[in-house]
Amino acid sequence: MTTDIDLVFTYVDGADPAHRAKRAQFSKTAGPELSSWFVGVGEITYAVRSALRFAPWLRTIFIVSDSQYPPIDAELLANGRVRLVDHAAIIPEAYRPAFDSTVIESFLHHIPGLSSIFLYNNDDFLFGAPVKPEDFMQPSEGATPRLLLRTIPALLRDAIRTASDHVPAVPRANIYTCGISNAARLLRQAGYPWRDIVVPRHVTQVYRLATAHDVERQFAADLHAARSLHVKSRQQLSWSTLAYSLEARLHKATVSSVTDVMTRHRQELFLDLARDFPWGTKNRSWRKLEGSTAPFICVNNVQPADKRRFSRIMVQRGLGPDMAEDGI
Repeated sequence: MTTDIDLVFTYVDGADPAHRAKRAQFSKTAGPELSSWFVGVGEITYAVRSALRFAPWLRTIFIVSDSQYPPIDAELLANGRVRLVDHAAIIPEAYRPAFDSTVIESFLHHIPGLSSIFLYNNDDFLFGAPVKPEDFMQPSEGATPRLLLRTIPALLRDAIRTASDHVPAVPRANIYTCGISNAARLLRQAGYPWRDIVVPRHVTQVYRLATAHDVERQFAADLHAARSLHVKSRQQLSWSTLAYSLEARLHKATVSSVTDVMTRHRQELFLDLARDFPWGTKNRSWRKLEGSTAPFICVNNVQPADKRRFSRIMVQRGLGPDMAEDGI
């Protein structure tokens, strides 16, 4: 399969004073109590190195940020293997600044020169073992490859949202769940049956430019309203739910079966270091990260106090600075 494939990362440094000042204009919670959504410990450094090591077939790695300079190996920027993209280059002024990841994601397909099929990662996503283009797409009868989407049914999140809205004893659904539920209900209004509405799992996502533009055309008014919010809210729209559901219908993408979802632990490792307490539980998570051979790893919410431990494990996993120096 010879299709060029690029990888896009989104990046934010929440400790940047300029970024915090921007957020303070739009969010009452943007003060000293910096949200864990925006805290970073250099994850992007190792995320990029993991892509170079385990997916050397990638054409270009783009990093999208809001006038920020991520901690990337200078050699990679100098040789063009990694390129920085500012929000202003892809997001119209009316929707900037954007602090909601679903808004930023909805504009990634506007990156100039982006491949017709591209991968997307948050900056805390790592590749832990070799991956191939065939892990994301497969040949089809026509000239257009069929995408392989790792998914879960959107109905699950909508059920959580519905229960939290109507049953007092159920905790209130979080913003992430609300965004999926909002997108799912919009798709239902457009005639999609529940079985065709899917959500990406917490791993590397794959998108088609043509489908992204279809989403933008079909749901223009709703996207405008969601993009205008600037910050995360219960009214946000899950872009990935819209795009994946359209991809499955328009291009007959392969979505996960029940068996795929049940056995995903073999290929996927998700750790949330902000929730892994008490200390014993957190230590087990660190040990999982040290020994995991899963191709897809997400290390969510690493706390600043754990930065040194995180960096040590990343170097042990072969993601030290010598990779860039050797031109990998």
